[in-house]
Amino acid sequence: MVQLNSGSGDHIHTVTLDKTGKKSFGICIVRGEVKDSPNSKTSGIFIKGIVPDSPAHLCGRLKVGDRILSLNNNDVRNATEQAVIELIKDAGIKINLEIQTFEKDVKKSNERDQRENGYVQAKSKFTPEPQSSTTNKSSDPKEIPRNPAFSASIRANPAANYTANDDDEEDTRDMTGRIRTEYGYEIDRASAGNCKLNKQEKERDKEQPDEFGYTIAKIKKRYNLMKDLRKVEVTRAPNTSLGLALAGHTDRRKMACFVAGINANGPLASLDIKAGDEILEVNGNVLQNRCHLNASVIFKNIDSEKIVLITSRRKDNDEGISVKPIKKFPREVDDTKFLFELYPNARSIQIKKEGFLGIMVIYGKHVEVGNGIFVSDLREESNAVAAGIKVGDMLLAVNKDVTLESNYDEAVALIRRAEGIVTLVLLTLKSEEALKAEREAAEKKKEEARAEAEKPQDPSIAEIKINKKILIEVKVEKKPLGVIVVGGKNNQVKTGCVITHIYPEGALAADKRLNIFDHIVEVNSRPINCSEMTTLKVHQIFHTCYEKVVTFQVFRADPLEVEKFNVEFMKKPGKDLGLSLAPNERGCTISEIVPSGYQEIDNKLQRGDIITKFNGDALEGCTFEICYALFKGPNGKISMEITRPKPTCRTDASK
Repeated sequence: MVQLNSGSGDHIHTVTLDKTGKKSFGICIVRGEVKDSPNSKTSGIFIKGIVPDSPAHLCGRLKVGDRILSLNNNDVRNATEQAVIELIKDAGIKINLEIQTFEKDVKKSNERDQRENGYVQAKSKFTPEPQSSTTNKSSDPKEIPRNPAFSASIRANPAANYTANDDDEEDTRDMTGRIRTEYGYEIDRASAGNCKLNKQEKERDKEQPDEFGYTIAKIKKRYNLMKDLRKVEVTRAPNTSLGLALAGHTDRRKMACFVAGINANGPLASLDIKAGDEILEVNGNVLQNRCHLNASVIFKNIDSEKIVLITSRRKDNDEGISVKPIKKFPREVDDTKFLFELYPNARSIQIKKEGFLGIMVIYGKHVEVGNGIFVSDLREESNAVAAGIKVGDMLLAVNKDVTLESNYDEAVALIRRAEGIVTLVLLTLKSEEALKAEREAAEKKKEEARAEAEKPQDPSIAEIKINKKILIEVKVEKKPLGVIVVGGKNNQVKTGCVITHIYPEGALAADKRLNIFDHIVEVNSRPINCSEMTTLKVHQIFHTCYEKVVTFQVFRADPLEVEKFNVEFMKKPGKDLGLSLAPNERGCTISEIVPSGYQEIDNKLQRGDIITKFNGDALEGCTFEICYALFKGPNGKISMEITRPKPTCRTDASK
């Protein structure tokens, strides 16, 4: 669709281009200068080429040499070529152009037109030589119009001229994007077909370039670091498979496209290609350093009967293909299975294509999944609507071809080529409004949880939370607390009072809320300041029988605040260690130490220490009988691992 609006002047007008159903708007641009009079020059962004049958060609109001003044109301007179290209890419399917046309000597300029393809103009630096004939004019309805005034000299940036006919030794051209060969085929600028040979190389290369610009000399120069390069040509019947299975690199961090297998009944079976070969290019499309899934889409989108492959053959022991070569070629390879593992909510639907599917797609970005192909519009009462497709759905695959890494043109080509019953893999994504609502709901839930946590809890039922002081109330009814603790100013632990054992018969065990290594900060609102209280004083607090209830302020640290060390000594036959032990889930807690003459025990250990390993054997959860046997049996060298609380001080010193 093309909309035209007249401008205010004779030489300025506006053009609206819509590329719906087309691959591109069909204009090629360059930044340069036009000498519009002997004493003045005009610089800016100019149209250097127009693609046949494109929106730019069909509108009839654009010519090679026209100057673009603005694009979608963005002034581009002083913009760089790359900046304008980015504006076109970001514009979507429609652009508004303000065009300045230089109307000079129309008849003379028309006589100078040599070629109808606007891409060819780059070869002569936009200054074509006059033809010898001045009377014949082209009557071809597809002839690309050229601006008569564009015969003026334009000095373009070297990077904007992508031809390979210069004799410069060093190729400094921009290798991004696409270009057309002299035969009209579109290839990557980084393709071997666009590789530039210097003067000496040209003299040696007697081979005539093929449709895609390939010669053996160009291929070897472009891929001079690759091994055993080969050019494989095959002609296939329309709508038939090549019989080629592809695989990726064995190193998932590297992108490559390898031949995984050749169908013995396919057109490649008799040619010089085999499993393990790396495919570098196909028909001017560079596959080197690209995912094999993306390469599969490129193969499917090739509609020409002639296929030209550039391959590199590796040695059998070279690192490369990620799978074993396929000996029995499968009837059909389904590359879409992993999509349902990657996106559990993906769904597969089948639609009957009756001339059209009824969907339009765009290349875009979604906050949940990133870049991809998305459904942008649906045709009313189409089969796509009946199948439940929604605007905003992400298109993951068309039939067996994955579109995760496809661009817009590749995805559209797959949809157009599909016939009959078409299988689409789609993922319905949440709208921005829904995601915003979810985020707000999650924040609200966090706030409510935070407010709930800050509410004072009933101490009799309060749960102990990690890394937070919690007040609990325990019913005792004159029953012993039944606990071993460490802490005191004459104790090895001086920074706090910590539980190291809970007897199952005591009141604290019945309450079921306190654990070993819990730090007791206060008892009945009295701070347990171990730096000022003796060990005996601390023990008396926990050995007192209270009337009804006892309140504890508890801190449960995560990670645990402990230290570990080893004690080694020689045990003499018949001589006890002098330790009374209380087994628990953490090991064996020392409930009493009787001096026994073992200095390592008498000087290093204390009541409340937990023995976690004995001669390398873990004691966590062992019964008393097992612990007794371990400690009683062996003689000679004994090694014990000791775990001792090392709490952070959480009480203030007395004033």
